[in-house]
Amino acid sequence: MTELKQDANCYEMQHQLAYYECTDSGHPSMSMVFSMMTMVSDAHSIALGLNHDVVTVTGGAWVVIGYEGHFAKEQPTFGDQIIIGTRAIAYNQFFALREFWLCDPEHRHDFVRLRAMFVMMNLTKRRLMRIPEQLITPFNSPLKKRLPRLETPTELGDDFTSQDYRVRYFDIDINHHVNNARYFDWLLDPLGADFLRRYQPETLKIRYEEEVQEGAMVESRYRIEHRSDQQLTTIHEIWSAGKCCTAAEISWQLLPKS
Repeated sequence: MTELKQDANCYEMQHQLAYYECTDSGHPSMSMVFSMMTMVSDAHSIALGLNHDVVTVTGGAWVVIGYEGHFAKEQPTFGDQIIIGTRAIAYNQFFALREFWLCDPEHRHDFVRLRAMFVMMNLTKRRLMRIPEQLITPFNSPLKKRLPRLETPTELGDDFTSQDYRVRYFDIDINHHVNNARYFDWLLDPLGADFLRRYQPETLKIRYEEEVQEGAMVESRYRIEHRSDQQLTTIHEIWSAGKCCTAAEISWQLLPKS
C-alpha cells in the first residue's frame, strides 16, 4: 500500500497518468507536469483550510515567478500510478519557496524534482503584495530573511528563430491571467515534432517577468545550442507588447529507445 506524506508542511497525492496528459511518446508533456504541480499545491492549501475563497478575501492570489529543476531519464508512462508531492521550504514577507516532485508509488525513483518561487499578487492593482500571515503560517515552514535565489536562464541574444501565437480564452485561469503551465506549449511547440520525439527535458530554468494578457499576441523566440551528440540546450523567451515576459533555459537528453 502506498504511503502518502500529508501534514502541514508536506503534501502528497496519488495520481494515475491519463492519455490526455501524455504526448505520443507516452510520457507526460511538460505543460501537464506543471499542471500537476499546481494541482498538488492547491490540494495542500485546501487541506489546511486555505481554499480559493479564503485566499481571494485577502485581495491577492499566489503566482509562480520561477522554477528550476531536473527530469530523470526514465519517465512514467500513460496508465502508471505516480505520486505528486510538494513541500513548503521557507518564506519571507514577499516570497515563498516550494519544492515539488513526481515519483513512483514506492518513493524509490524521482521522475521530476523542482523548486518554485511564489509571490502574492494583488488582483486589483496587478502588482506584488506582502504575503498575508494567515495564508503562510499554516504551512509550518521557516521564516527566513533571505531565500536562496533560483538560477537565471541564459540570455537569448539577437540570434534566434521565432513563432507567433495568440492568447486564447482557454489559456486564462481563475485568477484572470495566463496559467503558468500554458507557457510551456508556446516555448516548446516551435521546436517541432521531430525534435520533441527525439529529445526529452533534463534540466529546466524558467523565470516569469511580465503578465501576458488575454487576446494578446505572443512571440516565442528560441535558439538551439548543440553541446554534444547526446545532449543539447535550448534558450527561450516569450515576448508580448514589446516586453520579454518569460525566459527559459532547458537542457535535453535523447529519449531512451523503446
